Amino acid sequence: MKLKYIITAIAATLALAVGCQKEQDSAYLKEIQVSSSFLAFPPAGGPVDITLNATESWQISGLPEWITATPSSGSAGETSVHFTASATTDTRDAVFTIECGGKTQRMNVIQMTEAKEPEILTCKDVIALVQANQAIAQEVYFKGIVCKIDEISPSYGNATFYLSDDGSFKGSYNADGSGNDNPNWVEVYRGKWLNGANFTSGDEFGIGDEMVVTGIIVSYKGTPETNQGTASVVSIKKSLIDVAELKFDKLPAADTTFTLTVTAKESPLLLTSDSDWLQIIGVTSDGSYQLHADENPKTAERKATISIVGPTARKSVSITQKGVPATGASVSEIIAQADGSKIETLPSTVVVALTTKGAVFSDGTKAIYAYGDAAAALSLGDGVKVSAEKTTYNGVPELTNITGVFVDSQGNTFSYPEAKDITATAGSYSATEAEYIQLSGTLTVSDDGKYYNLSLDDMDGLQGSINYPVGALDAKSFDGKKITVTGYFNGHSSNKTTGIQYINIIATKIVEYVDNPKGTATNPYTASEIAALLLGGTTFDSNVYVKGVVSAVQSEFSSGYGNGTFWISDDGTAYGVSEDKKSTTEPTKDFECYRVLWFNNQKWADGSAQVTVGDEVVVCGALTTYNGIAETNANKAWVYSVNGATSEANGLGNLVAPFTAVGACEAVNGLSWTSNTEYEKVGPFYVKGKISRIANKGTFTEGGTYGNATFYISEDGSENNEFQCFRVLYLGNKKFAEGQTDIQLGDEVIIYGELMNYKGNTPETVSGSAYLYSLNGNTE
Repeated sequence: MKLKYIITAIAATLALAVGCQKEQDSAYLKEIQVSSSFLAFPPAGGPVDITLNATESWQISGLPEWITATPSSGSAGETSVHFTASATTDTRDAVFTIECGGKTQRMNVIQMTEAKEPEILTCKDVIALVQANQAIAQEVYFKGIVCKIDEISPSYGNATFYLSDDGSFKGSYNADGSGNDNPNWVEVYRGKWLNGANFTSGDEFGIGDEMVVTGIIVSYKGTPETNQGTASVVSIKKSLIDVAELKFDKLPAADTTFTLTVTAKESPLLLTSDSDWLQIIGVTSDGSYQLHADENPKTAERKATISIVGPTARKSVSITQKGVPATGASVSEIIAQADGSKIETLPSTVVVALTTKGAVFSDGTKAIYAYGDAAAALSLGDGVKVSAEKTTYNGVPELTNITGVFVDSQGNTFSYPEAKDITATAGSYSATEAEYIQLSGTLTVSDDGKYYNLSLDDMDGLQGSINYPVGALDAKSFDGKKITVTGYFNGHSSNKTTGIQYINIIATKIVEYVDNPKGTATNPYTASEIAALLLGGTTFDSNVYVKGVVSAVQSEFSSGYGNGTFWISDDGTAYGVSEDKKSTTEPTKDFECYRVLWFNNQKWADGSAQVTVGDEVVVCGALTTYNGIAETNANKAWVYSVNGATSEANGLGNLVAPFTAVGACEAVNGLSWTSNTEYEKVGPFYVKGKISRIANKGTFTEGGTYGNATFYISEDGSENNEFQCFRVLYLGNKKFAEGQTDIQLGDEVIIYGELMNYKGNTPETVSGSAYLYSLNGNTE
């Protein structure tokens, strides 16, 4: 970046000070007299000489390290002392002394740099920096015309607004920094007023005013903006054009004509509209302009900008028009309707999946499949208003006989719910709605390309079926491969000839099968693994699980926002987390759980627990990077588990860290026992391991119905270093139900309860005083 240099007047002032100081110092001390008590060095350094007269021996003390003196001591008489300073880019000053005969002569020294006037960038320059990944963590100056204002807040003393080079507001930015429709603006995010002062009135500036702003430029999800709290207005030039306040906040959705009153100190003026629906239709006798807005047929509001351009000044006015009131029913309400009901969806219903024969609609809570060519012609993200008939097909609600489709909005963002993996339970799986599921099996595509069936391991007579997959899924390329399909359940069907039963699924994602893939609940990424992937440019189109130990808490969970922010690392060390816990200097080791929600993707409520430093957590959700830090997307991720607990039903498991099975044996043997009683109890403690042997897992023990189980666990599931889980109860400290056999060899469990070292044998749980805290990560 080029810089202009201005020589300040400080040098002249210092020269005067030196001249005055010499006479005063010489007259003041008889023992030490100097030709100058003030030394001034240029930025490049170099020598300054003085003459020193002393009545006896003298010594220089306290000389700063960036100055040398030759000589630094001497005897009585006159001496020429040669001072040399090193070069500098920053102004610096110091004081040192010369001692002689019990007297002290103070010496003042300054080395000045030239004042630098930074180059003032254009908004186009700033955008180029961000798009070239050169947004820098240092202050820059840029100039533009206010083209949009979000807020001028006297309450907080800051403002969020937008600048462009020509005063227009165009386009939008993508997450990678690229733009749609040539965006031309830079956002000043929560900046301050002149010289860093607070905004106090809320009308300090307006659209069309020209500003110079200083701040630190960053890219936030591709948008060039100033980092929060770093920006302030350096100068402002009010526009020569002014527009009277409109008599409405928003135009009605109906066809409307209104007046825009403009005053200007220059002419002629040119008015233009950036939207076809808003036209300038004439000028009244008093010079005001008449505008006309067409009817808005959609529920979404829309905005247009009127640009007013004079010979030197410009101004723009944003006009917002309301949408028509929404009518219709939510997907949840439609599902509850009787078959044969004529329905109309709300325009906020979004297309979340497609087949070659239809589309899946969602209201953010539930989903329903719409069968028909009109639905198949839609695009993902469309907000649609559909008129159709509600029916049930293959046991699942569906929409058919579509009579009208109106696209109310496009490009809506949406996310999929957590997929329910039904592979192991496919034989018993059933649902009455379009649940979001996952199924793994070997794909066979029929010769005519009509059927996409999944052979399921160890399940004769039952297969999966991918319904009419769209080309974007490239389903044919997986023919003969074992795959995992994720999508919406579309009912059960059967082949009358073969008798084969099918689980139908509308696919949103098809991948080759991986046993226990990374990023899932059973195999989460570590903090360092996910940081390396995200910072390396990897993106994820579904929720990801990340595991780590809490190393720092920035903001505890609160009911006001329902979320909390904390940091995790692989071992609980806060490697580079800053003192305010808002950044890190070790982005490959520290992962930020930013504004995550609580269990089950719900807002945190008063009375719920808090995570603390040292807790082992798993978070799940959408991930991103911000300012070079790997983190969760705000309010799009949640706490999946804390110390193995996936709910607060039995506590968070953070009273003590769970022993491993081998560690439990050693730890219990090493505990300080209060006596030699062979039945003495200790704890309660948590013990973690994998089931290695099962002595009894039913409800019947020693001839009675006790509702407990006895089994052994070890660290790796082998019969080495076992710990006996003796007569433990089931999850939630409840009895095993009769016939309940859902504990198996190899299952990972955490036992919670009292322990004892019975007669010096291998430690074990106390009968009836321990229970299954978690089973394969589940606590319910």
